[in-house]
Parts: sequence; C-alpha cells; structure tokens
Amino acid sequence: MLSITEGEVNLYKDNGFVVSKNYLSNELIDDITISYDEFIDTNPNLSLEEMASPHLYGGVGMKHKLNENLCKKFLEIGKNSEIVSQVKKILGPDIILWGMHCMHKPSKTGKKIPWHQDGTYWPIEPKATCSVWIAISNVDNNNGCMKFIPKSHKLGMLPHLQENKVKDDGELKGSLDLKIDEKSFNQNDAVDCIIKRGQVSFHDTYLLHSSDANFSEKPRKALVLRYMPSSSLFDRSIPDRVSANGFKYDFSDRPIFLVAGDAKNNELKN
Repeated sequence: MLSITEGEVNLYKDNGFVVSKNYLSNELIDDITISYDEFIDTNPNLSLEEMASPHLYGGVGMKHKLNENLCKKFLEIGKNSEIVSQVKKILGPDIILWGMHCMHKPSKTGKKIPWHQDGTYWPIEPKATCSVWIAISNVDNNNGCMKFIPKSHKLGMLPHLQENKVKDDGELKGSLDLKIDEKSFNQNDAVDCIIKRGQVSFHDTYLLHSSDANFSEKPRKALVLRYMPSSSLFDRSIPDRVSANGFKYDFSDRPIFLVAGDAKNNELKN
C-alpha cells in the first residue's frame, strides 16, 4: 500500500521530488498495468505527445482509438484514494486531477526527453502541480529513467528554448519541443531516478528534469498523473500553443476532475 511519511514530504519540499519507499498495492498496480497495456496495444502509432489524456474520450485531439470503458478505468486510477490520499499530504485538502500521460518509451527507439520544467507547458496560475509518476516496469539508466536536479524547483520558472528539428528525419531531437539552455545549470548535479515497478515518484512543477533514450530490449512503461491544488486556477483563457511538430495544446475545454475537497474558482467542464 502506498504511503509517504512526513519525512518524505519534507524531502519533497526540500529537493522538489521524492520516491516512495513502499509500493502501490498489488491490486492497484495490476489494474494500472492492464489498462496501460491495452492502451498501448490499441494505439501503437501515437507520438509521446499524443499519449496524453488516456482518461479522456478520444484523448487530446481525438487521436486515440475510441474506448469509453478504458477511459473510465484510467479516470478511476486517477481518483483512487490510495494515490489521492498521498497527494493531499503534499498539496493540501483541495485537489484537482487535471492531466494524465502514458510515458511509453519503446525498446531501442524510445527518445530522450530534454531538460525542462513541466510548468512551462501548462495553463495553471500560480504554477502548482504535483506529478505522480508510477513505474509500471522497472526503470533504470539503461531504459530511460528520469534525471532530476535536486532543489532546482526553488529557482522558479527558467527560460525555455525551442528545440530544433532533426534535419535528416524531420523528428524532434527529443519528445518535447521546449528545453532549458543546458549551459544555465550544472548537469553534474543530476541524480538518476532509479525506480522499481509499483514505486511512485512525486515531483514539483518547477523541478528541472530530463530522461535519456531507452537503449534496452524492453519498453519502459510509466503512467504519470497530474494533480493541482484548487487554490491555483486552471486558466482556460490562455491561448492555444502549437508545438514544433504540429501538436496543438488546447486547454480551453479540457475536462478536469475534483478528487478531494472544493474546486473553488476552477471550472471543471466534466
């Protein structure tokens, strides 16, 4: 059963991340695995960007194979009390599930993700999100584990650069089109987030992080859930953004879900 201690919460606040010492219950990680594998098997040609929002019917931009029952299963995962009870320890009593992403890196071909801060992509003010990164497979530095710069969340939002496309195949160097200038921080400070199946990493919206490509023979599997305190606003008035490879980020009508407490000034649209 997942449970983080007061000491682990303090580590999260100090370093910008914490990895749970214990594991999700067997029933929950098995349910997550079944839903995740079904999603990947039925959506084999999605880019990493397009794997966002498996809990929404059709996903972002209706790129997913339509499967209402599978969407409901992912939403149930995001609302699960075993997870939400731990997020409340970090963010407080009023919690909104606003996003979800299958972070799938196929064997040999899973791309690197450049150094970035999550909050630069998101319409949340003040910027406050706890990302709950669930390892579905064992993850290490051979198959693309995350790398963190401890305490970097205390720097606030840093300038991000547009990542150029690779000329020979038209694809991005990584899987995100915005990255932080790597000269602006010391990569030698990075720590690898080596994590076992069923463990959970919690990280702050401002934390500098990246991951390498998957060089192993097996896919790297992870599901990330995005939670915000309802004291922040999911600002639907922010203009759409189109990434360098044409992916449209449109949050104006995105359903978000109250999972604990009061939504306050947030419009849920679900």
